[in-house]
Amino acid sequence: MKKILIILIFTLIFITGCENSVKPISKTEINYPIINNQSKFTSNDKIYFIMVDRFNDGDPENNFETNKNVKTTFHGGDIKGITDKLDYIKDLGFTAIWITPIVDNDLSGYHGYWAVDFYNVDENFGTLEDLKELVDKAHEKDIKVILDYVVNHTGPGSKWLTDGEHENWFHERKIIQDYNNKQEVEDGWLASLPDLDTENPEVRNFLIENALWWIDETNLDGFRLDTVRHVPESFWNEFSYKIKEKYPDFYLIGEVWDSDISKLEKYHELGIDGLVNYSLYYGIQNTFKDGGFATKLVSAINNETGFENPGINGVFIDNHDNQRFYTTVRYNDDYFKQALTFMYSYPSIPIVYYGTEIPLKGGPDPDNRADMPWDKVENSIMIPFIKKLNEFRDTYVNEFNVIANDNKFIAYEVQNNDNKALVIANIYNGEKDISFEYNASILINFETGEDLSHYIQDGEITFTASPAKNLILIVE
Repeated sequence: MKKILIILIFTLIFITGCENSVKPISKTEINYPIINNQSKFTSNDKIYFIMVDRFNDGDPENNFETNKNVKTTFHGGDIKGITDKLDYIKDLGFTAIWITPIVDNDLSGYHGYWAVDFYNVDENFGTLEDLKELVDKAHEKDIKVILDYVVNHTGPGSKWLTDGEHENWFHERKIIQDYNNKQEVEDGWLASLPDLDTENPEVRNFLIENALWWIDETNLDGFRLDTVRHVPESFWNEFSYKIKEKYPDFYLIGEVWDSDISKLEKYHELGIDGLVNYSLYYGIQNTFKDGGFATKLVSAINNETGFENPGINGVFIDNHDNQRFYTTVRYNDDYFKQALTFMYSYPSIPIVYYGTEIPLKGGPDPDNRADMPWDKVENSIMIPFIKKLNEFRDTYVNEFNVIANDNKFIAYEVQNNDNKALVIANIYNGEKDISFEYNASILINFETGEDLSHYIQDGEITFTASPAKNLILIVE
């Protein structure tokens, strides 16, 4: 009898254990239809990217952890501060804003990427009502709102690590050592941050329900999806479908830090609309600078054929993870303008990092996250240039073609219906004789109005370009 009782107890324990265990979801199995080309965003959009804490302090009463003397803690920027500057953003020509995460963060999580409560707004940023007001006021001005959303990890001090209920929500603590190893990349603790196990159906359901809740509550227009390559493919397929099933025109743009277009496009094929285009980013970085090569950018442009719908990708010159481009070009205004001109000329969605219009300097994180210097706005030489580029893009940009190039110059043509323009960039930091075949009768300098038709000689454009010259020509 005693032996039978022991067997029954062990059997009961075994059955109970089986009932409480969670069967993991396959990382690679794709089970949901793909909805990835119905977004309200198009290549006509222009996104202004804002790090909430560093942009504008609209409510000093919520500066609970503010210390501007420390680069890696809160500086006082908040949601109300963005709402207060919507007219400024609109005046620059932007049709959308992307803001860094605003969920309740770990201590010193000024950037928003260390979530500890996925359902609350961090007190340093404001309240849910502040976010609703931002979205409403932005929509009144025809500005769409994209919220940064993180599913890969939590903050290092997440209570889930020790509360006795959520320990199985994380992958085993392992540092990523080989970024070419897919399993390490997806399961490892990026930057030592607790890595959520999105193969666990409880975790997956929580994140999808939470994402839908933020859209339901605030009427957002899109998510920028952080650290996409660190999360399994099956998650993004289900996540994208569940969002689009309820909100078909909602925009998803994913951050995949890789220049390999086949790896970027893979996530579009899972259901994410657009990608932050690191392939073009590296082409820009390796071209528009002293010692750059135009062939690097041309190669990146040629690779764009690997995208099904490149028009809804984001093209950028820098961001909060990468050094400020103005620092990359050693504060050279001419190279800076060349890069900006290309970004505004290419028929994808330009993403301009706050302060680019000043322009802000800054090396790697956290130096690239300086406070927005509002006292420098009035005298900025880049603000009029960006406004001019905005006008240029709206009028002339739809089709794009590289016309000619060598290592040290590139000429590309843009056209929108009957409006045609030609951009010529001398990459060499010295005078350069430029000549290439081109059919035109009249050339007008877009910035100055000067007639440069004398550059046309016997079916060619021929002239001597000054160092790092950026020339935008209206073609007739």
